[in-house]
Amino acid sequence: MNLKRLLLGAGLLAGAGVLGATQIGQASDHDDGETDIKSRALNITDHFAWKQGSNLVLTMYVNPRGLPGRQYDLSSNARYEIHVSKVGNKLDAPTATEDFVFRFEAAPAAADGTQAITLTEVKNGVAGTAVTGTSTAIGDSLDNANLKINTNGPDGSKYFVGERADAFTFDVQRFFQVRTYLATRFFGGPGGIGNAAATLADNCKGQHFLGGQTVLGGTADPDGDDINLFNPSSCAPDFTHNYNVTALVLEIPIASLGGGTVFDTWSTISVKQ
Repeated sequence: MNLKRLLLGAGLLAGAGVLGATQIGQASDHDDGETDIKSRALNITDHFAWKQGSNLVLTMYVNPRGLPGRQYDLSSNARYEIHVSKVGNKLDAPTATEDFVFRFEAAPAAADGTQAITLTEVKNGVAGTAVTGTSTAIGDSLDNANLKINTNGPDGSKYFVGERADAFTFDVQRFFQVRTYLATRFFGGPGGIGNAAATLADNCKGQHFLGGQTVLGGTADPDGDDINLFNPSSCAPDFTHNYNVTALVLEIPIASLGGGTVFDTWSTISVKQ
């Protein structure tokens, strides 16, 4: 399980984990793909946590690469859980203690595409009274209207489940180009000692990898970059552009978590055996 620390006052990306049908824990890598034992609905893409006023906002993304206009559901055979561990000091080692677990369970989809969503807060291992709300249908998500913000969550929390635009951005094609280049340059060639003849295509602005290294005989790039491994944001293609994810969002007062300023948070999915 990959844990990262949330320091209140700054929005940091927290770790995401997934517990699949084989009961093996592993870190999420945004899009693991679909397999015979793990469908799209069981694929965690990201986990975010940030402070908003006096509240803590926790978000889990599932169903990667959702097509525009298409409704995607949560599995009715799974538990989607957001975990919170209270931490005394930001330098303390993660303990993965489950001080709070917020468990989302979905009923089969209705004719309009919505699902009844049951939320249970498990505090120090003791489950509280479950509450039931509903997800938002794809049409309302597209219109950004009539969003089902369920206000009946435990300890004064609110929650939302529905399709949203994928907030993750990544130039996957250039990533693999750079990875191949570095692997060949440093570990390729005879004996695996590196291939000095390895090359990397110019980036999307037409800049050569070492175009700005004047000491190597090159000329400085207009933007002042000496090394141009990756594509700049002005022209880098984003492989998640126009894709959606299903977002599970929980907003809860920090006071209801017993106060504090440092938390570890992560997400898991577990499937009935």
